[in-house]
Order: sequence, then C-alpha cells, then structure tokens
Amino acid sequence: MTLPEMPKNLPEPVLPPNAEVVLKKRYLRKGGQGELLETPRQMYWRVASAIAAEEAKYDKSSFSVDDLSRAFYELITTYRFLPNSPTLMNAGTELGQLAACFVLPVGDSMEEIFDAIKYAALIHKSGGGTGFSFSRLRPQKSRVGSTGGIASGPISFLRIFNTATEQVKQGGTRRGANMGILRVDHPDIIDFIRAKERDGDLNNFNLSVGLTEAFMQAVEKDEEYPLVAPHTGQVKARMKAREVFSLLVQKAWESGDPGIIFLDRTNRDNPTPKQGEIESTNPCVTGDAFVMTDAGPRQVCNLLGQATNLIVNGQTHPSTGRGFFSTGKKPVFLLRTKEGHSLKLTADHPLLRAASPSRYSLNTQWTQARDLAPGDKILLNDHRTLAGWPGAYGQTEGYLLGLLVGDGTLKADKAVLSVWPASAEVNGDDECGVEGIMEAAKTHAMALPHRPDFQGWQHLPDRGEFRMSLSAVRDIAFELGMSPGSKNLTEKLEQTSSSFYQGFLGGLFDADGSVQGSQRKGVSVRLSQSDLTRLFVVQRMLLRLGIASTIYQNRRPAGQKALPDGKGGVRLYPVQAQHELVVSGGNLERFADVIGFKDTSKQSLLATLLRAYRRTLNRERFLATVDSVVPVGEQEVYDVTVPGIHVFDANGFMAHNCGEQPLLPYEACNLGSLNLSRYLSDNEPVEILWDDLKQDIHLCVRFLDNVIDASRYPLEIITKAVRKNRKIGLGVMGWADMLFRLQIPYNSQEALNLAEKIMDFIQHEARSASKVLAEERGPFPAFSESTYAEHNQGPFRNATTTTIAPTGTLSILAGCSSGIEPLFALSFVRQVMDGERLLEANPWFEKALLNAQCHSPKLMEEVAAKGSISHLDYLPEDIRRVYVTAHDIEPVWHLKMQASFQKFTDNAVSKTVNLPHEATKEDIWNIYWVAYELGCKGVTVYRDGCKSSQVLCTGDGDKSKDPAKTQRKVKERPDVVYGFTQKVKTGYGFLYLTVNEVDGKPFEVFATIGKSGRSITAKAEAIGRLVSLALRSGVDVADVVSQLKGIGGEHPVFQKKDMLLSIPDALAWILESRYMQGRKAEMDQALASPECPDCGQELIFQEGCFICQGCGYTKCG
Repeated sequence: MTLPEMPKNLPEPVLPPNAEVVLKKRYLRKGGQGELLETPRQMYWRVASAIAAEEAKYDKSSFSVDDLSRAFYELITTYRFLPNSPTLMNAGTELGQLAACFVLPVGDSMEEIFDAIKYAALIHKSGGGTGFSFSRLRPQKSRVGSTGGIASGPISFLRIFNTATEQVKQGGTRRGANMGILRVDHPDIIDFIRAKERDGDLNNFNLSVGLTEAFMQAVEKDEEYPLVAPHTGQVKARMKAREVFSLLVQKAWESGDPGIIFLDRTNRDNPTPKQGEIESTNPCVTGDAFVMTDAGPRQVCNLLGQATNLIVNGQTHPSTGRGFFSTGKKPVFLLRTKEGHSLKLTADHPLLRAASPSRYSLNTQWTQARDLAPGDKILLNDHRTLAGWPGAYGQTEGYLLGLLVGDGTLKADKAVLSVWPASAEVNGDDECGVEGIMEAAKTHAMALPHRPDFQGWQHLPDRGEFRMSLSAVRDIAFELGMSPGSKNLTEKLEQTSSSFYQGFLGGLFDADGSVQGSQRKGVSVRLSQSDLTRLFVVQRMLLRLGIASTIYQNRRPAGQKALPDGKGGVRLYPVQAQHELVVSGGNLERFADVIGFKDTSKQSLLATLLRAYRRTLNRERFLATVDSVVPVGEQEVYDVTVPGIHVFDANGFMAHNCGEQPLLPYEACNLGSLNLSRYLSDNEPVEILWDDLKQDIHLCVRFLDNVIDASRYPLEIITKAVRKNRKIGLGVMGWADMLFRLQIPYNSQEALNLAEKIMDFIQHEARSASKVLAEERGPFPAFSESTYAEHNQGPFRNATTTTIAPTGTLSILAGCSSGIEPLFALSFVRQVMDGERLLEANPWFEKALLNAQCHSPKLMEEVAAKGSISHLDYLPEDIRRVYVTAHDIEPVWHLKMQASFQKFTDNAVSKTVNLPHEATKEDIWNIYWVAYELGCKGVTVYRDGCKSSQVLCTGDGDKSKDPAKTQRKVKERPDVVYGFTQKVKTGYGFLYLTVNEVDGKPFEVFATIGKSGRSITAKAEAIGRLVSLALRSGVDVADVVSQLKGIGGEHPVFQKKDMLLSIPDALAWILESRYMQGRKAEMDQALASPECPDCGQELIFQEGCFICQGCGYTKCG
C-alpha cells in the first residue's frame, strides 16, 4: 500500500520539555550505527499516513486518505491524542506490529506450554508485551498421566517464561514485559504469592492474583475456601481465606507484588463470551440433564440466564452471572456406562477419564466424548462431604412416599400403604421386621394432616395384610407428578430436599429392598424393580448422597413368581422382567449411615454382616465404565462457565465447561489516549470544550479501528482473533492537569463527579463512533454472538471501545500528567550533562504561585526536596488544597477515583495507589477491601522503599552505598553468653530455637526439633551450626535471613498470620522478628532514589510501573 507523500507545508510539531529526548531514544527510526533516520515531523507523518491509508479499503468512507492523513497528523502533533507506543514506533515500517499487549493461553500440556513460550518470543521480538494465566496448569506433585512422572507446577514454568523473555531483545525499542496471573483457588497459590519476595526474581513479570467473589466472601465471613486442582476439579486442600488474604497484603507491603484482579467482575463485563467458548472447545449438554446445585438437583433448562452455585465433589462453586446458556441445536450423543449412568452431550464435550488408574492414583485427563471407547473409566462426582441441601418436603413425606411407590396403591381419593407380616413369616423371617416399618410409618403419618379418627394401620385378616390410608400422602404424590396407576419418579421428585431423599429411599428399600450375600461371596443391598427407569432415578438419587451403585438389567426374565394371594396364602402369578440395583463395597457403610432400614430384620442382618468383615471394605473410587457412545439426533444444547474449576456435575459425571477470559486467547489490545488537558478553554473561567472533545473522540475511534487493519501481527491466529472482535481501547491522560486548570482538588467529591461525567461522555461518543463505522464498514464479525445483539444494541464496529491504559512515556511526549494519576511530585531535579542539576516544575503549579506572588527559587528548591507542598503552611490554603500529589492523597480517594472512571470503561483502569514508606499492612488490607467494595476490577499498591532497588523517589536522598565488607575471621566464643529460646510451630513439630547474643547482636544459634537420631533433627542442627558460623564471621543477620527466608518444604504451617514453609524459613522468621523490626531509622537513611539506567534520573512509580520522566525509560516496556 502506497503512503501519501508528506506535504511540504506540513507544520513542525512543537515538542514539550523532555519530548525530544524521549523521541530520539525510543521512537525515531535509526540506522545500523544508531544514527537517526527521521525527524519528529517525519515520524508523526509516517504514523498518520500509514493509519489513514487503511481508509482506502472502505468505499463508504466520507474521508479521502490525504485529508484523513492531515487530520490524524494534526491530532497527534497537537498532542490531543497519542496512540500506544508500538504504533508510534512501527506504523509505516517493515515490521508493522502496532499492538501493545497480547493474551496467550497456557494449556496443561508440555506442547501447549512451550508453544506459548515460542509465541511470546515472537511477540516480544515484534515489540509487544504478553499476558498469561497459569491457572490451567496442574499443581506441583500432580501425576502426569502420559509419562507417569510428577508435575512441577505453574511456578516452575513461570521461571522458564521469565528466562526466555530475558533472552529476547525487542528491536532496541521495547523491553520484554509480561503479566502473570494465577487464580486464588489454585493449589499452588501460596508459592505464587511468594514468588517475587527475593529481589531480582521474575524481574520480567508483573504478577497478579485473580480473586473470586467466593474467596472475598470467605474472607468477609472468616471461612475456609477450597483449593481446586484445575485438571481434575478435585479439592486438594482448604485454607483460611483471611490467612491467604493476609499473606497477599504482607507481600504487597514488602515488595508491591503481586497485585490483585477481581476476576468475576472482569468476566462479567466481557461482551463476547461466546467467542471465548468458540475459540476453545464448546462442550454442551441437553436441557434435561440434571446438575447439582446448592439448592439441590436442577435441570439445565430451568437454570438459563441465572447465576448458580454448582456442587462439584461436594463443594460449592459459583457460575458466572450468565448461568447456563444455549449454544444452539447440535448433533447429540448418548453416553451409557455399564453401571447404568447416562448423559446426552455433544461429541466435543470433555469428561474426566482415568487414563491409567492404579491402586494409589487415577492419572486423570480430560477426554472428549467422541474419543471415549468401551471400557474407559470416567469419573463420577463424590458428594460424601456434602452436608445436604434444602428443598421441598422432608424425611416424613419422603418415607411414606417411598412405601407408597414400593408396596402401595395410589387412588383418586387416597394413598394406600400395605405391608404383609404373614408373607414375611412365610419367607422365613421369624422376627418379622415389618413391625419396624409399621411403627416408623405410623409415627410419620401422625406428623401429617389427618382425620381426628385416624387409627393408623388396619388389619385385613383374610389377606394377611395391614393397610394405612392417607389423603395427605395422596396430595404429595399428585404434587410430585404421580397419578392413579402411574407411580413414576418425576423430575419434580428429584428436585426435593436431601432429607426427603433419605426418607424416600429408606421407605423404598424397606418395601422392595433386600440384604444378600456373605463375606465369601460379598455382601450387598439390592433393590429389584420391573420399572428400569425408576432404577435410573434411584441411582442418581443415591449418587447425590455419596452412594455409588450398579444396575443389572434383566436380572430375572419375565415368567411366574409366588406372590401373596390376598387370602393369607401364596400362588403363582405372571411377572415382568426384573432389574436390580446393587449397592456394595464401601458404599454399604455409607448406605447404613445415611439411609438404613426401618425393617429391623434387614437392618440387623446388614449390621451383622458388616461387623463380621475382618478387613476394610473396598473403598469406592467413583468410577464408571463406558459401555457405548451413540448418536441420537439433534437437540438444543447448553453450557455454563464455572470460574476456576471449569467443571460441573451433569447426571453425576464430572463434566467440563467453557472458559471466559476478559481478553480472549490470542487477542491483542490496540490503545490510544486523549490528553484531557488540551480540551480546556484559554479564557477565564476555564471550561471544558465538549464539542471539540466529541469531534476528536470520533476521529480517535476511526484511527484505532484503522490500526487493527494496518497492524501485521506476529501470528496468524492472533490476526484472526483480533479482527473477529476488533477491540479498541480509547483512554485518557492529563487528568491531574485538567483538575489543576479547573482548580478542583483531586481528593474531592467534585473531582469524582467530573470523572464520571467525562468518562461517561467519552464512552457514549466512542460507542456512537463505533456505530457509525459499523454502518460504513459492517459490525465486528462476532457481533451476532455478542451480548450487544442479545440486548438489541448496536450494531458496533468494535466489541469494546474504552480502556484507561498506562501512559507513562506517552504523557512525557504530550507534556501532561500520566493517565488518571495525581502528580507524583510538583517539582523535581533533573540531572543533565556534566553533573548540572536542572529544577523542573509543573507549569500550572508554577503559574499559580506566580499569580499568588509567592514564587521564588528558594521555594521551588524546597518543593523539589519533598515533591509536595502539604508541609508548607505559609502558602495560601487554596493552592495547598488544589495542588496535591500522590502521597498527599488518602488511599480511599485513589480508589474512589479509579472506581469513578471504571463505571464507564469497558475494560480495565490502570491506577496505582502510592503509599509512603511508613504505611502499614493494615493500610493495604483496607485499600484492597475498599477496592472490592467500590467495584474496581483490580488494584496496584506501591509503598515507597518496599524494594531495595526501587525506593523513595522525591528529594535528593543519601545515595551512598555501604563500603565493601572486609573478610573477617571467626570470632571466639566467650565462656558465658546469654540469649533466649523461642518455640515455633513447623510442619514437622515444634522447633525450639536458642539464640545467644554478644553485645546485643545474635552470635550463635541452636535449632532443636524432635528426638535425637532422626534425620530432621540432624538437618535442624546442621542449619543452626552453619548460621552460627556465618554470624560469628560477621555476616549481617539481614543477609542470613534473606538466604533462609522463603525456602519451601513439604508441610507449611501458619504462625501468627505468617506462613512458615520449612525449618529454614521458620528460623528466618524468628531472626527477622527479633532483630530486623527495629531498623526503621537505618532503613530510612539507606533509602535512596532509584536511578534510571539510561540517563541517571530518578525513577517514579505510577500506573504499576517505574518510569523516568527525563528520558522515558520504563521497566514495563
């Protein structure tokens, strides 16, 4: 595509202070020797004309390429808008990669993991950053089915990704930058939270923990929450939510890592969730499938569009707000197992298969239905830990209805229950356990509405029968879908309470069940029925109570059987074929505990046989054997998203679901920012130029949509994903400058109101502009599957239009404040050539001082020393109130500002809460909690001085370093030393640590645990001796702590809200608590401003990253 020639009369851009340095260093094209190949004017024209050239593809456009090139040039050279850095660097060049960041999926296989590393390297080479979620990786020490080996877990692969990034050079313009996320319910979450506690670890990653609503609710209620293995959906452990939250706070206080993201909120606002499902597999089940919820069993067709708490392996896991949703009419297959379980599902629906089950491990893997073969073992849900669920009716109604279904008659006016004690005697039951049934039934009957003259059981001597008639039971049967002559077990009956289940199954087994077998042949509880469908329902009901069973069809063929003749005797009658449900093995004890028999003979026999077992019954592994998978036509099918585990119970099976992500796999972000400070009038009073802002918003949306077409992405799969949804992110910068001009304090309700008003305006106009583009060019290809289409909105050209992204370097180019951040400092000192110091100040602040006639060089030096004027009481109150900096503002105002912008932003809002070094862990706890309550999607906290290489950034500071320590000999031990012994809990028992001191400093350490002769005792003693040697050699206790702290072990424990990972970690914890808490004065003196590695300027921390205001260097690319 030929780009328009640069006009000769094109105006030169006026460069703000420092912009020229940044342009030469990062953006202007260079030759092989580093020589500049273009001027700022040529660079800006290159960008404007390259993006405008895409307009030629669209016949309906009202712009010519030449006119649009000039419009874009004027837009960016007046610094009203700037696109993201890759667009400035690469537009119109051979590389042509214009996106800033990419999302790469990391799957749970070696192939998928190293594909992601390869793709990340290609993206970094092209100048982009990458985001990864490691939540799908199985935890460390999990079995790997294909090799029989042990998985190393996500943290080990995180380090491999970091090392690979270190090796990639991004064309000399952008450094490799990664975002790594792990869900809070992943079993390796503690290791992830602590992954960066040593300086230099994972230096190419920013880490964030994905917090769920369920976790935050557990924190609020001080409850435990489950840690779930993503590859199986099984709960591996449970932890106190507050202890994990406390550890998050501690690490944020110590180092600023990791941050937090509220995942459920991010997923909730995804406008194209179906695209996420289509990009991966789209597993579906039919609407009649039963799923287990905290309200009891429910059919999928009754859960559409509503958030649902689903039960998986006895644990609660919330779905997303959409609940179950239709995915269309598709070919469906019927899966049957040899045990009797069944499910209708699509061919691509994964079920959890035991790949190579052994005595100790199942070695599970997800397998699509189409790939299942007869004989394969697949997992069922184990609900033995489920306490129960609410619902209609209780044990009383259930027991009587069970007797009715087993041996009763349902009539139009009443339900008749029958028992035959004489029949029991004929069949050899001398003790006649039927009396237990009669007593239980009468007790339950008396609890229901009945006539005053109700007598209970009535004897019919000539039939050897006892009867009890109950209209209340008839009413219940009718309500549950039964009718005279039809005692079917309906969907309504399956949706009753767990208490009803226990009563109903107890009554049914009392009427029609039996206890059979011996130790030699095996004991079992059996239920015989001619109605096979009834047994299928009973099997599902038992499984929900944690009892697995097997159905044997046609156990007895049709024929004749001796039955009571109604006259006290028996005779042969023709009978239908009989099928049998069998409960055996470890399920027998569960059956006896949860259901049992009221028939005293059956209960006594079962108890006797169970007591006689000399060995433990075979434990139930909740496996079913595939019998067949056959097509059964087309049906409407449905799916759901269960964040974290991505599993639900479908007719008892462990069934996979879809997964939503805020940026879908392989998508990229195409970003740009409006400079709000440019939309203010020059005259007094200062006003916002709303018409100018509206016009530029429409131009910016057109620019960013063209960027999608102009960009050459490093992978074809990325190209397809980006152009399918065409997401753009128009954001803002210069917010603090705008507030200065308008004389509005950042920390005021007036500022919050204006933030909402201006972002609402931007979002509304951006969507309007996207709608205009949709009329010209067509909507984004996935529009018909988006939530917009579902709500009759649009059509739109772009799935999203607004994002408030970091603008550190861009704001230097534009000469404005960064993003929506307050100023970090009103004045600062810049180092120039030959050591000269140049004082720079915010121009609006300087103008205010001049207008107030209080400007002076001495004052500016004093402001530069602190960065703030909050301590200068002699300045006018209105100036001190308006010109506040990041550290002057209470954290809650930072969060309120973020939340105000978030209300009207499609995607994330980049914002840092800057805290002084003196901030406490409680401060950070409160910040996180307020962010959650205000509806923020995430929050980044940075406490000055929390990293040894990244500390206080205002003022001069003492940058001297400690002199190199000289080598010392080991000190002799005095004859008498004094110290203390501290007892601390570890995963191996109590550790007794004795620390002796000389001159108030630790001199030697003795570590004792357990009894002598044990290997763990020897290790503890060895660690103590080596630590003693180091201390007696003059090694600082802080260095000892840094070497021992964080060493992991097999049995971590909590000690006073701190997690101790091992004996070395416990030793470090004691030494740190005793000797390093009082070093604040020393630390304050050692705090020195971090220097830019390129120009020596001070670095500041904002929008989640360190940035140099002098040359534009940034640690985040």
